[in-house]
Amino acid sequence: MGSNTVRTRLLIGVGVATIAAAGAAGAFGGSRAAIQPTLAVAVVGPGSVRSTPAGIACPGKCSATFSSGTSVLLSANARGGSRFLRWGGNCAGTRACRVRVSGLAAVAAQFAGGTTPKPPPAQGALAQPGSYSGRNSQNGNGITFYVPTEGRTILTFVLPLVSLSCTGGGGISDHLDILKIPVRSDGSFSATAAQDGMLRGLDVRFTYSVSGRFEGKDNTGAATASGVHRVDIEYKDGTGRKCTSNQQTWTASRVPQAAATDAVEAGGYAGRNSQNGNGISFSVPAGARSVTNFSLPLVSLSCTGGGGTSTPLKILQMPVNADRSFTGTTSETGLLRGVPVKSTYSVTGYFEGKTAAGTATASGVFREDMEYTDGSGRRCTSNDQYWTATRTG
Repeated sequence: MGSNTVRTRLLIGVGVATIAAAGAAGAFGGSRAAIQPTLAVAVVGPGSVRSTPAGIACPGKCSATFSSGTSVLLSANARGGSRFLRWGGNCAGTRACRVRVSGLAAVAAQFAGGTTPKPPPAQGALAQPGSYSGRNSQNGNGITFYVPTEGRTILTFVLPLVSLSCTGGGGISDHLDILKIPVRSDGSFSATAAQDGMLRGLDVRFTYSVSGRFEGKDNTGAATASGVHRVDIEYKDGTGRKCTSNQQTWTASRVPQAAATDAVEAGGYAGRNSQNGNGISFSVPAGARSVTNFSLPLVSLSCTGGGGTSTPLKILQMPVNADRSFTGTTSETGLLRGVPVKSTYSVTGYFEGKTAAGTATASGVFREDMEYTDGSGRRCTSNDQYWTATRTG
């Protein structure tokens, strides 16, 4: 008799003996005279055992009490590449193990072999890098976003016009922009963003949500994606009024463009803001480590109680981060129509890829908030707005 066979029998024997001894000592709830019909299981090696009727799921739950005379079927399940060897105790061999439980019964199952699963290979890009454009199904308006060369992130997902229906009838139009969305290993993505702002002079909360998945290529060979989006607005005046776009679908495909690159190019940039179409400009000095003189000559603000005002926005310098993002906030005090105010300006953006003509691009969001400091509590805000720019030289 080989040493492996002896060792196997010893292992099973020890497992069953241990279970039997524990049951006899009252480990299953009482003295020897009070033992209920109980089945105990031991597992040796990489595998598991389950029972029908339910009760045993070992490792985990390795003993169970059944009604006297219950016929219990045990099934052995190998795992990690192992194989089932044999039963021991109240069952033997390799066939199905069925035990009629009328007192204390003990069964051991032995498994052998098995390999440690190999770690999954390192993942490459989850989405084809580049700029994407498309449309939403609600009103046919455009949609844009950008995927950097690492292919695991979506930047500046923008729908410039979303139609919303409001409580009591009527409706409004808004936009949707989410700066950064991670892409999952299966090519899907989702994100929710919110902001507090103002609509027609009333305080509201905007909530934006986007989800989707990168798909195959269309008949032109361009990578595609599709999904759903939603915008919700809740008035904070205690009336319970709401506006919503409901869930809407969108589709997009990768547009022709120059080879993707993560480099930030120095030079001057110019573009427009989505709020009123007015210009935007900034510069990237040699070395491409900062954005300087970010300027919007005209930003429109809605104010408490209705009405509004317009002011410029300028941030002198913002550092460029390792992921090609930049952000900056600045504030100033002054007068508006003879009343003291404090204005706060904020900008966030990402350098993206190149157009088909090889021109570097960037996009992001901006916001201006103004607070009257005369004790009246009046405020003005532009809400979050997005901008786009291209390198001009």
